[in-house]
Amino acid sequence: MNLHLDPASRVHLSAQDQQAIARTLGSLQQGFTARDAQRLTGVYSDDADWVNAFGSRKRGGPEIVAYLRGLFADANFNAGTLVADPEITLRVLNAETVTVSGHLRIRGQRLLTGGVIEERDNHSIRVLQRHADGRWLIVSEMYMDANREQSYAGHS
Repeated sequence: MNLHLDPASRVHLSAQDQQAIARTLGSLQQGFTARDAQRLTGVYSDDADWVNAFGSRKRGGPEIVAYLRGLFADANFNAGTLVADPEITLRVLNAETVTVSGHLRIRGQRLLTGGVIEERDNHSIRVLQRHADGRWLIVSEMYMDANREQSYAGHS
């Protein structure tokens, strides 16, 4: 995982908090890489909100993990391969909250209607919050794919 600290982060986190965040993000990456939803147990808070790039919405760790268990078993999803390691940027908002922005590209994911998504240019944003027991859990996560069509001439 290529993790970068956003220069806008002005709050220093303790080594213990940094390790807890790394554990959560590591479990997330390992779960997706291995297609093992069990590794995602304990990554999401009980009231987490989650939205994928296709508009599926889930609420709470158990519901999110159950959905991902099905997704990881899906041949269409598994046909996709990463083009490169994800780019991850951590921004510390305060001593209790961080955001994690991600960017990855995936080739070859198949569609239910047939055909293949040539390349997904996927962006994500996660909000992690420190809990009373010291764990940093994902409380909000949203994925989106870049739309290559333009509606504004100033788009870059």
